[in-house]
Formats: sequence, C-alpha cells, structure tokens
Amino acid sequence: MTGILAVDGLTITAADGTPVLTDVSCRLRAGVRLAVVGQSGAGKTTLALAALGVLRPGLRLVTGTVRLTGHDVFSHTEKARRRLRRQSTAWLGQDPAATLTPTMPVARQIAELLDDPSDDEITERLRSAMLPTDPEFQRRLPGQLSGGQQRRVALARAMAGRPRLVVLDEPTAGLDPVTSHAIMAELDRLHNEFGFALLVVTHDPVLAERCDEQLVLGPQPRSHVAAQEEPPTAPAPSPPVAPSTPRQGRDAATLSAPPGAALRVDNLHAAYGARATLHGVSFDARRGECVAIVGTSGSGKSTLARTVAGLHPPSGGRIEVNGDDAAPLARDRTREQRAAVQLIPQDPYGALHPRRSALASVIRPIRVLHNETRHAAAAIATELLDRVGIDAALSRRRPDEMSGGQRQRVVIARALAARPTVLICDEITSALDATVAGSVMETIARLRAELDLTVLFITHEMDLVRRIGDRVVVIDDGRVREYGTVTDIFTAPRHPATASLLNAVRAPSARSSTPLGAQS
Repeated sequence: MTGILAVDGLTITAADGTPVLTDVSCRLRAGVRLAVVGQSGAGKTTLALAALGVLRPGLRLVTGTVRLTGHDVFSHTEKARRRLRRQSTAWLGQDPAATLTPTMPVARQIAELLDDPSDDEITERLRSAMLPTDPEFQRRLPGQLSGGQQRRVALARAMAGRPRLVVLDEPTAGLDPVTSHAIMAELDRLHNEFGFALLVVTHDPVLAERCDEQLVLGPQPRSHVAAQEEPPTAPAPSPPVAPSTPRQGRDAATLSAPPGAALRVDNLHAAYGARATLHGVSFDARRGECVAIVGTSGSGKSTLARTVAGLHPPSGGRIEVNGDDAAPLARDRTREQRAAVQLIPQDPYGALHPRRSALASVIRPIRVLHNETRHAAAAIATELLDRVGIDAALSRRRPDEMSGGQRQRVVIARALAARPTVLICDEITSALDATVAGSVMETIARLRAELDLTVLFITHEMDLVRRIGDRVVVIDDGRVREYGTVTDIFTAPRHPATASLLNAVRAPSARSSTPLGAQS
C-alpha cells in the first residue's frame, strides 16, 4: 500500500518552551485508519494539524519531519503547503461551524466542492450524512443548525473532494449515540469505497476501536493495533417499550415541581424562520436538581437551551426563573435574572473572545454582574479556573492556543463566575476525554451540593444521565415524548425515541485493541 503520511521524531513546543508534542512518530498508508487518542491537552489536535503542515499560533516546530504523499511539508512555503492540502487532504476540526461559511445556505456549502453539483447529488450527500433533504433545510444557514447538524454538513463537505488523506478531529463529539453510529457507518462506507487514509482524533472508545491502529499520546507516546481475534460480544437485551401512554409534561403528580421551582418552562414554542423547532415544551426544575434533556441530533435540544437562556426568541410560551416571569430575551431580563441563568454552549471556541486570555474571559462576568474590584475578580477567576483544571500558565493563553477540552473548561468557569442558580449545560463533555469529563462532572456535582445549583443537562450520553440525573426529558422532533425519573426512563421507556437512544448505548463495539509497543 502507498505511504500517505510519515511523521518522524516530531517535537513541538509552545513559545515559552512548554512541550506540546515530544518525539512523536507514526506512519499511515492508503486505506489504513489511525486513531489518535489521549487525554485532553495531550497534543492530539496539534499532531493532526501538523500532519497537514499547520502549526497553530504560539507553537514552534523544534525537531522532526512530516512527509505528506512524499513531500516534506515544513520545508515548503506556506503557499505550497496550501496547494498540497487542497490536492490531497480534507480536514474537519472540533468546531464544525468554523469550516462553514456563515452566510451560505447548506446546499451551496456542499455544492461548491462537488464535481457534479446537481440537485440529486446534493440531496444524496445530505441523505448519506443523515440530514434532512427538504428544500427548506437546504436553504438554512449554519447558525440555524444544531451542533450535530453542523458537524454532519461539514463532514459531507470534507468528503466532497475525494481526498487521499482525511483528518477528523473528534468527528462524533456532541452527537447522540444513534447519529454517532450512523456517522461511523458512513465513514466505513466511504473508506471502503474510496480507500483513503484516515487519521482521526477521538476520545470515543467505540470509534477508536473501529480503526486499524491507535496512537496513544501522553508522557510516552505509544501505538496500538486493533485486533479482531475475539468475536463481538452479544448485545445486552433491549429494554421493552411499555405499552402505555408516554409520560409527558406534568402527567405524573410526583414529577411536578413545587411552587418556587428554580426554572419552569411552560408550553414553549420556537422556530427558525418558517420552520418550527420546538412544539409546546413544558417541564420544571427544582433547586439543586439535575434535569437531563436528551434526544437525537436535530431534535431541538440546543434550541431549547438557547431559548431558555434568552439567546433565541420563543414564538410562544413562558419561562419562569426563581418564581418570576423572565423576559423572552436575555437583554431584556434584569441583571439578577441574567446572572441566575447561565449557558455553557456546545461550541466553546465560538463562545470565547479570540483576543482575551482565559483569565480575562472569566474576570469579565464577575466585574460586570457583581461589581467586584479588578483584584478581587482576578482572585475569584483564578480559583474558578483552578477548580476546572486550568492552571496559572494555561490561564494566560488565548482560545487558539488551547485544546478543545481546555477551552470547554474555560467556558464552564466563566459561566460559574456569574454565580448562577440555573446552569444550562449543552453537551459540555462532548469535547472532553473520559478522565477530564469525569473531573468536570464531579466539579458540577460538588457545586450542585454546595450552592444548591439547578442543572439543566443537555446531552446524548445516556450513561452519564444515569449517573447524574434526577429526572429526564426526552425530546424528539421538538416535542416532549417522555418526562420521568431516571429510574423510570431507563427501566421502562414508553416511547420509541427513548428506546432507540438506550439501544444505541447498549450496542457493542466490533473490535478490541491490543498493545504492540512503541512505533518506530
């Protein structure tokens, strides 16, 4: 098989000399899939970009070479590197919105990279990516899509040019299990059809195990090769769908929040243009409670989060915060209500000011919402950043100098700086590896206990819901399909949408991996 990528002895540091990658080597041939795994901040994205001849601002190549289709990329001019990337590669980063033109409709985003930009071909690409194909969806702009939909449009674009090397950074992050499995199946299909080399950065063990080889980044980078000697484990029995009417809204008296609930959403409707995305959503969240909002990508979860936070206008219904009606938009709410409801968005890069350091980003809400002095605000911000795992050195970095996981932790600290009573977490662990995600969730659990904090936890990770949720709202097609306790939802799902999410979690991976030792 033809060699596509060769990385030898690659060492990259930050401007201050802090190691980012140390003596990393790997090989990638045509038709081979390599998973790059490791904890958040281990340098996975830095390696992926270096494979394309790209160094992020503030980084320095110290030693080593990167050869792409036989070319020593860092010996070429930037213009030559761009030409090589256009001819041979495709890249999809952690932030899919950054790869999409914000003023260009979905159909044109895909058409501009197709040899045959016919309506039929565009429709087929959308269908393959598990996206709607109707004309209204094709006219939508990236900002009118959910995070999962943005990722799938970006993936369709990445594959349009039939590249020899495809580099994907966390392609399943932020996707529900059903859509994640569909994306992996689509990658398998494209890989089998076109035989490109695939380098995929991931913390998703199922995706990593589907790859042929694994490179584990950490103190001592090492490689694994996926083995298929053991037969796949039989899937666990699927929970039956109970034959009764779905639990919805306030059907069960035991689920109704008492007067004085921290958050009450009543008959909420929302739309993007003429397309309705939320249909009469109702639920409550008590003080100190964690209510999980679950559903497939595009079901309306992120629209619900933005509408409750006052960042997207509702077309009907009421939102009540701490017993008082809240204005539809955050700009019209009182200072206390703006501080009380804080959103941690799915896209940390887009949520942070590109020219502000992590520390400055966290200081700002402390000063604006709580009138602290600069010195006091800096001390509070430093403590908050430390609690989510951002040390003093990292706190001086700008967003483009941090990993996706590090940026997500900065956004979490910034939200906590407002001292909220309701924290809306929109897929906050989707860009984090299991270790860091567990640490972040422990922090949020501790804050819930210490501050009696209400958490609206929007996620597709059903195993996480089981561990941290009190009640669950299942959203499908913008409607509440089920509303119940975690125990009820997991043991006796009453709607096919719920059963589908649970079944996807129970689906086994097809491979296991066996260590081979360091790759030369």
